[in-house]
Amino acid sequence: MKQPVSLFIMDVTNSSDESHWIELSNYLQQWENHISNWCNDTIPFIVSHRRGDEILFIGKYLFSAYTVAYTISQHWKYDNHKPYFGLSYGFIDEDIERIDIEIWNHPLIKKAKKASENIKTDKKRKRNMLFGAEEQKDVINKTDIINLLLENQQALLENQSENQKLIYSLYSIFNEQKKIAQLLNKTQATISTHYKRGKCELLNENYDKVQKILGCYGSAEYAAVKEILLAIDSLNSSIQKNLEGNLTQIYPDL
Repeated sequence: MKQPVSLFIMDVTNSSDESHWIELSNYLQQWENHISNWCNDTIPFIVSHRRGDEILFIGKYLFSAYTVAYTISQHWKYDNHKPYFGLSYGFIDEDIERIDIEIWNHPLIKKAKKASENIKTDKKRKRNMLFGAEEQKDVINKTDIINLLLENQQALLENQSENQKLIYSLYSIFNEQKKIAQLLNKTQATISTHYKRGKCELLNENYDKVQKILGCYGSAEYAAVKEILLAIDSLNSSIQKNLEGNLTQIYPDL
């Protein structure tokens, strides 16, 4: 029986910088551990930190790779070594747990690699995430729409100030002005102003829509849709809980 999966290949910009490559490699290993903690007991998955500057992730459901990729990019600390993600989604016959990640050469891997290469060679770098194109030649399709949403998402994020970025990231963990204000030693009014000016509400809506478009694709029956929405909530909750539990590691300066 075919099952829905999504995957990403994550690379790091300027990862060949000799002064930082060991530090970056260790940092990527930390993220592999975080991903495992998010997904354990939540969804079937495989994650592998490979070749020093690459992470490969495969997870059940079409929304899982986007969810994990977006979370990493949102809480990444190296501005000069930002990650980018080639993604793909589809249906496979294998059980995820039985896949040998080092030799698995499914077409979804090739599609993600091509998407990653398209990001790398785009001088304007309009997005840091891109789903591989679908084969059908429709005038417009679901992947085109999602990639446009990802481009808009990136544009909103790049227009945020440093304070707005930090507050938006902390909102994804606490979802509460009071806690963030106490953590940053700011007033709640200041936090609210940064949140509004950083278009954080619009970013949250964009994130929610991409998750649900991906998750509910191919699920026509109500029961299946309900299961997927529960899986989205479960993964989101697991990520939020683990980020809060590892706050000092992810944000050591707070």
